Amino acid sequence: MSAAVVATLNPESNESTEVIERYAKGYRIAEKVFNFGESVAMGGIFLGGVLVVGAMVELLMNPAERYGFPLVFVSMIACGVLLALVSQLPGMGFRGLGQLLKAAVDADVNSSPFLSNAQRAKAMSLRKRAAVAEQIRWAA
Repeated sequence: MSAAVVATLNPESNESTEVIERYAKGYRIAEKVFNFGESVAMGGIFLGGVLVVGAMVELLMNPAERYGFPLVFVSMIACGVLLALVSQLPGMGFRGLGQLLKAAVDADVNSSPFLSNAQRAKAMSLRKRAAVAEQIRWAA
């Protein structure tokens, strides 16, 4: 009769650092998707503001007696406001997707059999560090 060989997993081994790196990469991607959603929303507000300022310049540069002037002014204001509002929809979508990705990586880290509790805590703290690093990068 032969003895069964049981492979034991040492969660403190070097192999789990690769797992932590994979989770860190997942957190970085999720943060980038979230930040892209922020950029889309802010870009729409910026472009809408440019249209509103353009309408104001049109109002100041052209006399009100011209035919069709009020229509151009009102339509530029309406397009600027509409652009700012409509850009919020894909922005919210990307921000929501980023949050879902973060939650999925959190669930994966929490249920990973390859990590010890200390490594899980370290991997989940990477999420906070990645968010702070992105905020510092965007502020600079």
